[in-house]
Amino acid sequence: MKQPKYLSLFLAGTLVLGGVAMKQPKYLSLFLAGTLVLGGFAPTFVAAETNETVVDTTAPEAPVVETPLHTSTSLKITGEVGTKAEILVANKTYERVVRSTGEAIFTMSPQPVGRVITVRLVDASGNVSEETRVVVAEDPEQRPEAPVINTVDNSARAIVVTGTPGVGVTVTVGGSTFNGSFDANGQYRRVIALQKVGTPLSAQAKAKSGALSELVQTTVVADKVAPAKARLTQAVTTTSNGIAGTAEPLATVVVTIDGKAYSAPVMSTGKFVLPIPKQPLGKKMTLAVRDGAGNYSASETLTVQHALFNNFYRVTEEEFRAVFHKEVFTWDGSTRYNETFAPFFIDRPSKSNMLFLLSNYTEDGDVVGFNKLRIRVGNATYTEAIDEWDVDYYEYEDGSVEESYWFIPSAKMIAFIKQHVRPENRIVITIEGYDYDVEWALIAGEKRAFIQSLQYAGY
Repeated sequence: MKQPKYLSLFLAGTLVLGGVAMKQPKYLSLFLAGTLVLGGFAPTFVAAETNETVVDTTAPEAPVVETPLHTSTSLKITGEVGTKAEILVANKTYERVVRSTGEAIFTMSPQPVGRVITVRLVDASGNVSEETRVVVAEDPEQRPEAPVINTVDNSARAIVVTGTPGVGVTVTVGGSTFNGSFDANGQYRRVIALQKVGTPLSAQAKAKSGALSELVQTTVVADKVAPAKARLTQAVTTTSNGIAGTAEPLATVVVTIDGKAYSAPVMSTGKFVLPIPKQPLGKKMTLAVRDGAGNYSASETLTVQHALFNNFYRVTEEEFRAVFHKEVFTWDGSTRYNETFAPFFIDRPSKSNMLFLLSNYTEDGDVVGFNKLRIRVGNATYTEAIDEWDVDYYEYEDGSVEESYWFIPSAKMIAFIKQHVRPENRIVITIEGYDYDVEWALIAGEKRAFIQSLQYAGY
């Protein structure tokens, strides 16, 4: 048995009890220098009295430290009573005393998984025990949710993993490793090169505490799905030197003209611009989308349109088809301004299909009572009578009223417009009514509507 230290001042010999040798209590060392025999054993000699003090040089045994989890808020240390426990955590040292229970409790904040904590004991004489090291372990009940790897095929240019917002994630693609975190929507996206079928993929979430989720593993699969057709931003016209639109991100768009193929990549945003030479009116070409796995979308035939094609809306409602200039009309054919005088087309743009609309909208419900149209450019004036029976009236639920009159232009009016309507000229339109007159000057967009509509019709 280990002798109590307080005996060290008295005994320096060996005490034998019942045939068993024991280390003598130090407090007997002041009186005995020989061997004390009890129970029939004779002593060999007796030590002479001395005043010499014996110094304690026996180190405490190494402490026993309970392994903490990453969620633990305290550390339990067991060791020799009365010793001082020195705890080294994150390069800082803390001290706690081992109580009469043989335990010391160190309160701490939760530590990350893998952090090493070192503990040693120091007694009153300064003797230091061996160090005990423990490593912070993961609390299995607090592991983050396992991430989900979205399907990655051999045409994919990105890998998308979903998980808990704000949590870190480690993703491996083949031999490459990427680290990041899930965004506010719980998504992590990484652009990657094209991968072969069967390439291993893995993802593992990592909390700020260092706790790891289950490791999720999968592989790259074959892409057998053809991409959707491309959607053009604008039609191809005689003035176009490229084709713009949207298609499957990171795919390739291919256009074929007279057997010659032109191609361009689709950006990660899904937008593309494919340069081509200018083509004549009516020229046909085919457009298709090819993904990274070599799958092709259905081909689409494009026809080169008039140079002004993209400046007009095309409205189709049941059997009604019309073409309206974008600067005067909206996408559904309604007018942009309270007072409107502008050309439009029934069916397709041509001289025979051109009509003119004259309309007036009033919020107070007052009716002008159309009687005459007057167009004035400087000193030049064109007038045309309006049959009141040809005027339409529409009253809205809020009490406002719209009067409208549409008609086929005469050759004389077309000639006047061609001669006088210029961007730099001030053009004043007047509706003379039975009740009152309405007058306004055409703005730049309305002038362009006149000029471009006549050009589109072939004038």
